[in-house]
Amino acid sequence: MIIEDLISVVIATYNGSRYLEEQLTSIFNQTYKNFEVIVCDDISTDDTIKILQEYEKKYRLRYYVNESRLGVVKNFEKAITYAQGKYIALSDQDDIWKPEKLELSLHLLKAIEQKDGEGKPALVFSDLAVVDDNLNIINNSYWDYMKLNPKNTQLNRVLVENVVTGCTALMNKATIDMALPIPKDAMMHDVWFLLVASYFGNVSYLLNRTVLYRQHTNNVVGAHQATLYQKIKSGILKIKNNDFLLLGPEIKQASSFYNAYIDKLSNQPNKLKILKAFIAIKDSSFLEKKYLIIKHQFYRCTLKKTVNILLRA
Repeated sequence: MIIEDLISVVIATYNGSRYLEEQLTSIFNQTYKNFEVIVCDDISTDDTIKILQEYEKKYRLRYYVNESRLGVVKNFEKAITYAQGKYIALSDQDDIWKPEKLELSLHLLKAIEQKDGEGKPALVFSDLAVVDDNLNIINNSYWDYMKLNPKNTQLNRVLVENVVTGCTALMNKATIDMALPIPKDAMMHDVWFLLVASYFGNVSYLLNRTVLYRQHTNNVVGAHQATLYQKIKSGILKIKNNDFLLLGPEIKQASSFYNAYIDKLSNQPNKLKILKAFIAIKDSSFLEKKYLIIKHQFYRCTLKKTVNILLRA
């Protein structure tokens, strides 16, 4: 008899009762069966806890309620610390998983580990179908909708733009052990996990749309395309704050990454050179900034976004 590896599905909830039952049901309907669900709740005031109590009685689910509100990144981090699985999958509280999501992701992740070994960080992710509140299709491909290229998982591209949607990610224990704790300057938990896997290990992707990515008014992060009004409003705010450096948050995150792993970075000298060059953009002269961006190809997925970086860096 083959014993399947345990996967821990980690969910960070906050006032998610409207869609939570559908999300949990889709998880427990997976074709891959050896998994646990770990939930950390950030002090919900709706029926989220009641729903979790019901599912805890029927399924392999454990939930914890925070003593104080942590926010989405630290809530995910705390939930991960309770996970007992060899592999970690991240889940939102309001989507629908396709039945084969875990099975397909694990197959790809194990292929990476067979090549590189289980001690090396590895992360896999997939495309999503974008849907509305009622699961009507908005776009069959999140990558097409947001103009993202899943091939851009090399360090120079990851430093500039995240192509991984957290709710599709499956990671091995080596990724988690290295990535935690997540520093305050990390832009999001999934961005940080991608940075770790990109620098120290390997990242791969499935073309499959493994998640119905629900878009609604309460999304913390989602498939949002800014309107012209929103772009103008954002531009005016940046002018008021004298914030012309488009890559400010990304460089701050990269600096935190450098400080967190300073003793391990030299094992990858070529990547260290790229990391240092990216951090150096902040204090470089006007022409030096452009030179560094072009030399190391700190580009985003579209020409328009890349030109924007060159103009505003």
